[in-house]
Amino acid sequence: MASITIADAIALPEGRQDDAAPGRAPRSGRVPICLALVLLAAVARAGAQPAPAGGSPWERAVEQFLSGDRVGATTTILSTPAADLTRSSARAFDAWRLPSSPAADAAARRLAVRRWQASALLPLEILVAVSGRSLAPAPEVALEDASREAWRRLDAFDDEEGSPQAASVRQFRTWWRLGVIQHLIGSGRFRDVPREADAARPPDEDRAAAATLALLRGVALETRARLADEAPGGTVGVTMRRLAPPSRLGPMMLAMDEAGKAYRRALEIMPDDREASLRLGRVAIERNRLDDAERVLVPLVQSSCRDTTCGLAHLFLGEVHEARQELERAVGAYARASSVQAVRPAALIAMIQATLRRGNARGAYDLTRQFATPAALAPTQVPDAWSQYIGGRLIEGDRILARVSAAVVP
Repeated sequence: MASITIADAIALPEGRQDDAAPGRAPRSGRVPICLALVLLAAVARAGAQPAPAGGSPWERAVEQFLSGDRVGATTTILSTPAADLTRSSARAFDAWRLPSSPAADAAARRLAVRRWQASALLPLEILVAVSGRSLAPAPEVALEDASREAWRRLDAFDDEEGSPQAASVRQFRTWWRLGVIQHLIGSGRFRDVPREADAARPPDEDRAAAATLALLRGVALETRARLADEAPGGTVGVTMRRLAPPSRLGPMMLAMDEAGKAYRRALEIMPDDREASLRLGRVAIERNRLDDAERVLVPLVQSSCRDTTCGLAHLFLGEVHEARQELERAVGAYARASSVQAVRPAALIAMIQATLRRGNARGAYDLTRQFATPAALAPTQVPDAWSQYIGGRLIEGDRILARVSAAVVP
């Protein structure tokens, strides 16, 4: 790997995100790429305007969602008190009664499926995007309960003989469960993850779901290993918790080993799963297995590094080089990582530290100026990828929700 000078590093442009990386789940047009930003914008709107009138809040939100107005649907949900959400969702579910037989009214059954799918997916999207950040406990419970009840009601369509919706419902229900696990990890509810993961049981033919389940098990183990203890409430953000004391280093390393086993299981099922490879490399670094880390991470880097996975792989390889006292190579890896916007803050800090260790204080000082550029001071920034990583957020944030959304009956 060729080295990069400090001058080259300072001149590196901030990279763009490329979501066309190989090995990722196929996207559905129904899920925005920046779903979290869309939903977080709706959080702000919800506090600034009343919910629209006409019909119960849950019915309005579902109709908005099915018509493609995701922000409007989210605003309606977040503008409604938790108790009203619970009451209105229960009334809506009771009102959406099925015909007596599948052949009685195919259109009515299709509409019921769509409404219950929307009722399961909309709250799940909100939970994945904002729980553990800014969602209060009462709305979180109301949304989770309503989503789970809607998912349960879909069981009536799962194995229907000759039903045109059965295959979509099965896929929806499988990936919805994985989305719930994603939410539990993001909100720090690690004690609930094993129970939900054990109940998931993807069908044998859905290898992508089985690989994603193994990945999620690993993410939960790896993320929790960095924490000192459980937070008192499920909505406390992971980044707010204390770092582990030295007395827990032994159990932490054992947990990292277990996470590595889960990532290897994911790669046995889907060898081209880039996130599982990246996380396996990170776990190897935590265990000081530098050769293993390099072997796994090198295939993830690209000559033109554009996506977050590539950027983090360069960042982690820089750490491998530093551990081997190869400081010039480390700075080069960090410089390449800094070309990806989401990885740039962590990469610049790592470059500054490595440059100081090389005895180049002037070069390190020059690098600090990158934090005062117009791009760095812009009012809106993409989330920092390293902070997202250690907080248990998937690098491909819509990896699961895209599959759930794709299974909504048209």
